Amino acid sequence: MSRTKNLLKNTGILIIAKMSTQVVSFLLLPLYTALLSTEQYGEIDIYTSLAMIVIPFLTLQIEMGLFLFYITAKDRAKQTDIISSSFAMITLDILIVSIMYFIITIFIPINYRIPLYLYYLSMALSSVLLQVCRAQGNNAAYGMASFVSSGVAIVLNALFVVGFHWKVEGIIYASIIAQLVSVLFMLWKTKVHGYVTLKGIKRDQCVKLLNYSFPLVLNQVSSWGINYSNRLIIISYLGIGINGIYSLANKFSNLTNMFFGMYNLAWTESVVRSMDDEDSVDYLSKMVMMTFNIYLLLITGMINLLPFVFDVLVNQAYADAYNHIPILLCSMFFSGMAATIGSIFIAYNRTRNVSITTTLAALCNIFIHLMMLKNFQLYASSISSLISFFLLFVYRYLFVQKIVPLQFQISKILIPLAVLVISCIAYVSKNPWFILVGFTLNVLDIGYMLFTNKENVVKLLKR
Repeated sequence: MSRTKNLLKNTGILIIAKMSTQVVSFLLLPLYTALLSTEQYGEIDIYTSLAMIVIPFLTLQIEMGLFLFYITAKDRAKQTDIISSSFAMITLDILIVSIMYFIITIFIPINYRIPLYLYYLSMALSSVLLQVCRAQGNNAAYGMASFVSSGVAIVLNALFVVGFHWKVEGIIYASIIAQLVSVLFMLWKTKVHGYVTLKGIKRDQCVKLLNYSFPLVLNQVSSWGINYSNRLIIISYLGIGINGIYSLANKFSNLTNMFFGMYNLAWTESVVRSMDDEDSVDYLSKMVMMTFNIYLLLITGMINLLPFVFDVLVNQAYADAYNHIPILLCSMFFSGMAATIGSIFIAYNRTRNVSITTTLAALCNIFIHLMMLKNFQLYASSISSLISFFLLFVYRYLFVQKIVPLQFQISKILIPLAVLVISCIAYVSKNPWFILVGFTLNVLDIGYMLFTNKENVVKLLKR
């Protein structure tokens, strides 16, 4: 199977499993916004947001090294060493972090102490096993595990929140059970226990894994700084209720981010498997360019569609989220493109470059947010995210030229960018005829992209 077809197949498997559950989640959104106050919605958002920074410390991102080294391993013995060493390091780290957590929370009491511990632990275990699925090339199991987890979470959320009125605590317990069901499913599908032996724990392999993975911890912390430091600033200066509105606005951009994330998982594997090919530079350049156009069309389509469904999906109490959505969608576009280029760094074992660029963007985000907060209030959060992700994309594009000289054709993105700008103006105007014009231009833009890239599309699909 060609590289591009394999990429599309893997992406499709991951997206179908994830998308089906996301659709159901959005259908439940009216119930949640009706039953949870903005403060409760904001509280849940905080716990969810903290997962992005807690899990890397629970696993040290060793699972990312496991993925890379496993797929490049030549035999079963080497794969056993990689998984055994990875699991040993992750187990030790979880033990240390768990002891620290329970000691700290004795002196600094927190709400839902035990449930939150189980919530983050179950997510960490799921994260590790998801990477084992990917490493084994079992993307169907990866997708099904995500489907199982999301499906169970949705059913239990409906039961606990709507039926039992447990609200915040119910959502946490629903997530714990869903993740544990997913973990059991992946243990069954990967047969990973057959790869874990004491003899397979190698000191040199542990060092190699740590050297590769540890910079990714800083990268995750910095990514959290870009994505979620905004929420802490909002809560500190504007209140937890306003954070609930911001969280709701992010719900829509997170839908596109889900698609970008699933694509990027398949893309990373494609980069790793093709980086030694003679035409790897040409392949990567064309795929990055095509990814840029596809992401841009998706974001524009979302902006054109949302004015027609926003009032149906969202309770009036969250109406202020409306104008923040296009800004956050555009920020997710640049986030997705930055991740696309970041996969090239990861494949070429340049995780330090990923960490440096993300850290710079995180610092920019916090600085811009604080500088704009007084005059722009909640808009400071949305705008600072957009600027920081744009800078992250530019940083990585410039840095990656030293590894892979990507060729970016500016002339092919001018029309899609113009359509995006028109669609954003139409969105804010709320004029249905103006919005229809934006939607029509979006459809024509798809035809334009296919026409101008027809040779590349045909060539890539035939490989």
